[in-house]
Amino acid sequence: MMSKTGIKGFTLVEVMVTAAVLSLGATLLYQAFFTSLNIFEYCVDYLRVSSLVDEKIWEAQDELRRRGPSAGIDSSGEFVNKARNFPWNLNYGAIDEKNGLYRIDFTLSWKSVGRDNALLRTAYATYKK
Repeated sequence: MMSKTGIKGFTLVEVMVTAAVLSLGATLLYQAFFTSLNIFEYCVDYLRVSSLVDEKIWEAQDELRRRGPSAGIDSSGEFVNKARNFPWNLNYGAIDEKNGLYRIDFTLSWKSVGRDNALLRTAYATYKK
């Protein structure tokens, strides 16, 4: 702007508005960056334990296929990966005892950046005498 004396420059209001807009932009970028880091950490944890979960479910299915109601399957435990603990629970029960159909429910939980996460899987197995 041009003042009465002919000196070019910005007014205090213009400088304050510019500073406010820049600080808002920096705050939003900061928040977006840390949100993306949290999502990345969740994805890394998920990929670390996903194959372990599948393996545990396959073991339970195999045990139920071979032994049926007398299967000895662990109902809880803990995966340790990269110095992090991932506790899990496995429940199974007969859906149709006559036909030997079983349902397996697997739950894995962990904390990541102060947030509780869970991975739930359901599978089925059949037992033929």
